[in-house]
Amino acid sequence: MRNFILGSAALLLAAGAAGAADMPVKAMPVKAPPVVMYDWNGFYIGGFYGSSLQETKAHTDPPGVVGGTHAGMVHINGQGITFGGTVGYNWQFLPAWLVGVEADFGDMGLDKTFKDWDDLILTGSKATWYSTLRGRFGYVTGPSLIYATGGAAWVHVTDTFGGGAPGIATANSSTPAGFAVGGGIETKLSRNWTAKTEYLFIDVGSTNFGANVFGLPGVPTTFDHTYHVIKTGLNYKLDGNWEGLPFFGAPLLPSNHSWQGLYAGINVGGGMSLVRAIGNPFAPGGPGGEENPQGTGASAGGQVGYNYMLGRTPIGTWFVGLEGDISYLGIHSQVDDWFDTGFARFEADTSWLGTVRARAGTTTGPALLYMTAGAAWVGLKDGFAPTIAVVPGDLASRTAFGYAVGGGTEVAINERWSAKVESLFVDVGHTNHQVFPGGAFYADFKDRFMVVRAGLNLKLGDW
Repeated sequence: MRNFILGSAALLLAAGAAGAADMPVKAMPVKAPPVVMYDWNGFYIGGFYGSSLQETKAHTDPPGVVGGTHAGMVHINGQGITFGGTVGYNWQFLPAWLVGVEADFGDMGLDKTFKDWDDLILTGSKATWYSTLRGRFGYVTGPSLIYATGGAAWVHVTDTFGGGAPGIATANSSTPAGFAVGGGIETKLSRNWTAKTEYLFIDVGSTNFGANVFGLPGVPTTFDHTYHVIKTGLNYKLDGNWEGLPFFGAPLLPSNHSWQGLYAGINVGGGMSLVRAIGNPFAPGGPGGEENPQGTGASAGGQVGYNYMLGRTPIGTWFVGLEGDISYLGIHSQVDDWFDTGFARFEADTSWLGTVRARAGTTTGPALLYMTAGAAWVGLKDGFAPTIAVVPGDLASRTAFGYAVGGGTEVAINERWSAKVESLFVDVGHTNHQVFPGGAFYADFKDRFMVVRAGLNLKLGDW
């Protein structure tokens, strides 16, 4: 997962390092000196690259039918690389506001198949491509755009369920439709070139097909499909003023914001579970297989940091910095194991997140394009949480330690304030848990999470 995020951040860094001189349009003077304005109007095309995550749930309906289906469900957490193309149109008005329409098409890159914990039922879901048609509404702050987006979405999926005697695994392909919502930051690199960081949540509802573990007629399997897409990209405005790729070493865009020095701010966003609970197939009596307890939750907190500008180099203006943050992180993830509901509930809950990270990247003048990595701490409770009293379970709370890696874009609003969108992949190790003390059924919980958040920073001074 960290490779996916680092790759996305690297695209932003490459784009920013190549930042060429903008060709702004100056407003007509009235009673004040000319103000630099940026023209976002018109058609644009672009490409993107990033990370894709899936939260798919498989269950048989109705639950509890003897011989063909059971209570509980199977969760499928998948991770992949996404890339594709974008076309859109912007209309800027007032002139600090913007509305537009955007369509994209991309490779989803998700393919996760595994055997269910204990019962070893083959379950999987593959998402090959997706497309969205969305409106955009945003605020233009100089050469940058902060926006929200929403609209229709389509994903091509292939779902697999079965494999238990006497039935066999059955696959079903379809292209369900649903919706996509999200937001992002886009900033100009030159007159026509822009770079963006964007998050999309995609829900295409449920698909059904008539397969179940034991091949029982009339007992279908239902798959619920939701996805998270975190992407970075380059857009080119088609205004007839043709220009090539931004050249290395070109002047920075004009900006009244100095990035050097101390800052503090707040952030808000959300997180999702990427936990895998894996049984040991080689242990005596071990169950084998795995479960992926799913869950999401809100995130909110604050950060403090320091930026040091390294100055102009032949390939851009670079900076390094240090940032620490502490935030509430309310992820609640769980799954009742298929066929074992009542004594095998897998659970992983978070209460807070803290990180101390280095940041490094480049500046376009009014924007920072960066990657980040460092230490992470998570308030975590995970293990088995049975629903019947005769089995005590093995839930345990602790402060888990590991690392966080990610990237993002931060843009100046004025000389003191800036806004950012960033993603962090957090890995805080693993622990073994037993279904009940002394029991043979256990699983190794690999505790991993994704956090996507927006932030607002206040510049405190130049030191």
